[in-house]
Amino acid sequence: MIVIEGMDNSGKSTLARKLAEHIGLVIQESEGPPRSPEEMNERVDHYQSLGNYLFVRHPCVSEAIYGPRIRGINCITPGRTMLFYEAQPLLIYCDAGNRGMIGHERLAHDTDEHMAGLERDYAEILTLYRLWAAEHAHLIYRIGDDMDEFCATAAFQFHYRAS
Repeated sequence: MIVIEGMDNSGKSTLARKLAEHIGLVIQESEGPPRSPEEMNERVDHYQSLGNYLFVRHPCVSEAIYGPRIRGINCITPGRTMLFYEAQPLLIYCDAGNRGMIGHERLAHDTDEHMAGLERDYAEILTLYRLWAAEHAHLIYRIGDDMDEFCATAAFQFHYRAS
């Protein structure tokens, strides 16, 4: 499993398409904010059953960062988060740099609540992502990095971890 994480507008989907093509994995795009705590935990269970997928965001990471700031709660149960990290996915962090939300394309699941919370708490969420990356990320991608070189490095890491 590969998980690409980072702020909105940090290049996750673009990197995922290139990396999936390079490695030959299926992409599971983010399904957005939880519709309910039960739905979010069911989503985590489903994701864990998929195996070799490339995830653009995984709830065990993004919900822990966005949930408490935007909705006041992290919906994911601690046991599910523990199992996620024990599975040792390859974790890639996309850093938004100083880009902010300029050029962000609003997705269908980007609710008004999410967008308002993102605007209100952008700097805090970015800091929390960077702290998460310092502790957990195996690779860091920045917009402007050589994508072919990055994908080759990620592919090596992915195959090395699988052997």
